[in-house]
Amino acid sequence: MWAPQVAGLADRHFLVMPDRRGCGRATAPPDLAHEAEDVIAIADLLGFERFALLGLSRGAVVALDAARRYGSRITRLIVSGAPLPALVEREEVIDLAHYRALVASGDLAGFRRAWADHPLMQTNSPEAAALAAEMLADYDGRDLLLGGGEAPGLPREVLATLAMPVLSMTGAHDTPWRRACARALGAAVPRARHFEIAGAGHLANADNGQAFNAAVAAFLNPRGTA
Repeated sequence: MWAPQVAGLADRHFLVMPDRRGCGRATAPPDLAHEAEDVIAIADLLGFERFALLGLSRGAVVALDAARRYGSRITRLIVSGAPLPALVEREEVIDLAHYRALVASGDLAGFRRAWADHPLMQTNSPEAAALAAEMLADYDGRDLLLGGGEAPGLPREVLATLAMPVLSMTGAHDTPWRRACARALGAAVPRARHFEIAGAGHLANADNGQAFNAAVAAFLNPRGTA
């Protein structure tokens, strides 16, 4: 997922990209309530007392939860395409029951085709399309079968307590609801700014990796320092 960021940011930043619970090569079952703790456990293992944190989509919710619970550890926070139903009434539909039934029946090919057709998976560049296809080919849907617990509550009054600088992003072609969530997050957090990535959908980091990386680099190095 983060291959475009490895290519564009690894020469200036030490990047750590764990597989979330229930995804990729992670062996732990999905559990949203504990993923912020996972972030801190990884940072502790690597000896990082303070660090910047970036998350996209559901990973953005994990990043916000980590910032809420462990704010003193996080220097800067970047979230892209965050789903925030406590902040903006949900308008986007994801038929998880249908996807779950396909996985449960063993029809992974049908499941992957159905998920590929969802607006969140639409891309605007050949490179992003190839990366999305590679991600789907490796996605077994086990998080749908096991359940992931309730997403952390992130209402306006909670977000208003975040003290670190926050960059709230979406792709300019993300779903209308995700774009509304990003704007609302930018307004709710005291030190937040809002930015849309041109020519990009929900997978903005892949759809326009150059612009995404430039926004991240400028936010992490506001004075142009290395």
